[in-house]
Amino acid sequence: MKKILSTLALVIGALTVLSFTPSNAYADGIIFVGSNEIRPDGVGIRTVLSIQSPGNSSTESGGVRWTGSNDQIFGDATRGGTNNTVLASELGLSATNSNVLIGFNVNEPSGGTGSDPVTVTGMVLTAYDQSGNVVFTAQLLQSQTLSLLGNGQGTADYVFGLDAAAQQRLAAALAANPNLRLGLEATIINAQGGPESFYLNLGRGGAPVPEPTTMVLLGTGLAGLAARMRSKRRKANKEEQNS
Repeated sequence: MKKILSTLALVIGALTVLSFTPSNAYADGIIFVGSNEIRPDGVGIRTVLSIQSPGNSSTESGGVRWTGSNDQIFGDATRGGTNNTVLASELGLSATNSNVLIGFNVNEPSGGTGSDPVTVTGMVLTAYDQSGNVVFTAQLLQSQTLSLLGNGQGTADYVFGLDAAAQQRLAAALAANPNLRLGLEATIINAQGGPESFYLNLGRGGAPVPEPTTMVLLGTGLAGLAARMRSKRRKANKEEQNS
């Protein structure tokens, strides 16, 4: 009887851990999806932000927010019309598809493919209502060091996206108010001039596929679960033998 109860407890524990593992692999924010060339304006993808390091600085940080009446550009955001918020409906975002993708273009004049990489240390996607109130925000969960892949402006070298939990929060915000505006801000270090650009696009399907490090964390969690189950099984067998 003890063996049956022990086995049942192990099964219930395994199912409980497995049910929580996918959500724990994400942490509610912006994740790195991978390299992917997506093209901006002209094919339905909106350029929303360009930032450029001032003077001899190797750090560039800036963004654009919605005030309720107009866009407000701040920090090292540059190039005028390429810094703007965008209506969620213009991207095709809705309560049933909140899979927004953020394209990132590395554009360093002193380099080419294989030149010194830049590091994206911060990124915040914010949704505003018509009055300029913040109703949703998601932050980059892990800094990314990325090299230039293409040549100059025109395509995104890399893509970021919302994890499953952040997509659910954005979907809830869009269900309550489909007329939200999205604004973006970012911080980059080791820049050599720029400007770096960011684009917004609608992803198809479910949550973005997580980067390899996320999958490693998932695999590590499963391995730990298996080890704990083996340890408990050996302990249960010893107790049964001694009883």
